[in-house]
Amino acid sequence: MKRKIMVLLMCLLAATTAMAQSEGKNEIDKVRFLSESWEDITNTDGTGLCWELFKKVYEPVDIEMTFEIVPYARSVRMVQDKLADVAVGVYKDEFDKALFSDWHYLQDIVLVVFKKDKVAEWKGEESLAGRIGWIRGYAFNEYLEKEVKFYETDDRETGLKMLELDRLDFFLDTESELRAALDAGVVDPKDLQVETLLKLNVYLAFADNERGRKLRKVFDDRMAELVKSGELKPLYEKWGLRYPF
Repeated sequence: MKRKIMVLLMCLLAATTAMAQSEGKNEIDKVRFLSESWEDITNTDGTGLCWELFKKVYEPVDIEMTFEIVPYARSVRMVQDKLADVAVGVYKDEFDKALFSDWHYLQDIVLVVFKKDKVAEWKGEESLAGRIGWIRGYAFNEYLEKEVKFYETDDRETGLKMLELDRLDFFLDTESELRAALDAGVVDPKDLQVETLLKLNVYLAFADNERGRKLRKVFDDRMAELVKSGELKPLYEKWGLRYPF
């Protein structure tokens, strides 16, 4: 009888230990990010500020980071449909059916480009009129005070060509990407004027499910730790990007 009791106690101890270990272990071991490719931020080869930053957030808590480069609008749809964990490069509450992080990690400078003869004197948002374009899914209209008639393009090259051909009066885009496109000679910039229009914090959008809620909590908790420690500042300096905290 004593032997049976001893065996039973050992089994109970083993089961309790296993349960405690299971509870202590992170039940999510991988997080899947979707993002458009942005130079020095989300490069296709896995380098860039974001990929390094997100590894610093998740890998120390035993969650492996994976990513896929897709058009921005597709990344949003897939997260809304719960086919991926996280969409990168979104604005707070930009769309529904998703959970947004509390912490931002970048600040987007939104530029507007137009032909010099289009505006006699630039007066900010007040000067916007006519046909205004931006990349599909960016929803800049949500952050403008005035109502505008806008057209969505599949990519910035198309938008800039439409501007050159007078099919658009203004084209809006993020600073780094627009500058890169103009430097690459997508269109001749000599007759164009570029102005700053908006400054918007950039967040992550998580799938609206229990997994997404847990991954969001990890992100927000870890970002609070990393910002407080000062560990992130050299990373932004490395990639030549503005430190947003």
